[in-house]
Amino acid sequence: MKEMKNYVIGVKNGRCVVASEKEIIENALQQEKDGVKPHYSFYDYKKGEKATPAGWLVWSSISYGCGVVYRRNDGKMIISTGIQGDFCYC
Repeated sequence: MKEMKNYVIGVKNGRCVVASEKEIIENALQQEKDGVKPHYSFYDYKKGEKATPAGWLVWSSISYGCGVVYRRNDGKMIISTGIQGDFCYC
């Protein structure tokens, strides 16, 4: 059975805010349903180009980085995490 991951995505009232893989992917799917176009891609600095298809920004914070969900060519939704400078707007 596949183990689901949890991500710390911020802090509220002094407590860590945690979101599950399922919640994060559902957020991206809701953005897609609401008509939000995917604009964020992981950036490959060595090649100087985007390294993933465009995705939806699900969270962004100075202390906990950010998370972008994109759809692979086979339709599977992938969560990509990093700091703000790891992604480009496309």
